[in-house]
Amino acid sequence: MTGFDLTAYLDRLGLNPVPVTARGLRDLQSAQLRALPFEDIDPFLGRLPGLDMTAIFDKIVIRGRGGYCFELNALLGAALKALGFAPRLCLARVRKGAAEGGPRSHLALQVQLPEGIFLADAGYGGPGALIPLRLDTDTEQVAPNGTYRLWHDERTGERVVDKHTKAGWFPLYGFDDAHVGAADIEAANYLCATWAGMPFRDNLMLAGFDGDTRIGVFNRAVTREGPEGTSKSEIADFDGLAQLITGDLGLRMDDATLRQVWSRLGGET
Repeated sequence: MTGFDLTAYLDRLGLNPVPVTARGLRDLQSAQLRALPFEDIDPFLGRLPGLDMTAIFDKIVIRGRGGYCFELNALLGAALKALGFAPRLCLARVRKGAAEGGPRSHLALQVQLPEGIFLADAGYGGPGALIPLRLDTDTEQVAPNGTYRLWHDERTGERVVDKHTKAGWFPLYGFDDAHVGAADIEAANYLCATWAGMPFRDNLMLAGFDGDTRIGVFNRAVTREGPEGTSKSEIADFDGLAQLITGDLGLRMDDATLRQVWSRLGGET
């Protein structure tokens, strides 16, 4: 694929080439989620993310940034193809606990393997699974970061991904088997980056891992979930923001961009 370098991508993940098996898919998704954080800084600063592979690869692999689903899962899909997998695109409606989702605004992948068909997703900014989930079963699936299930919603015709929480099953998103083309992704990317009805334009959203601890950021609110429990804090100043983005999440970002983010959050620089 033009613009994609498998060796450089795997180096960025710290991973060797994986076999075309369920285990290989699991290792790849987990490694990407741990190495490449979710971030919506471009839409938050009024920029439309570029979706050609050259732009995505340069931003994330070469320059050390993260991205959101249209970038991160496009990168995962390119890697899967280069390794010999045959991923299929799907556009999901995010539910966030609701009985029905909004517009088709989340890009994920389906991968057919001898062991079964899997949902691969390394670009969901919420509490998604660290590992691919089997689509051909409705039994609960235990991931390193929680318990999940997929079920068929007869009312909408979608397969829905739920995560188990203390309050019960929490719907993350639903999707169907409709064909997804390049125009669908371009339209969804534009919608997500520019429409006030989506969260990305007006909110800073970050997610990634620091060791075994998942870090989630919504504007100044920071949540850390790890083996020792969950903690919440607030970003108090510019130095705290810079440490979080470039230290804890490991993103490479110049001082000017960091100060733009801080200013957009209402902070004084």
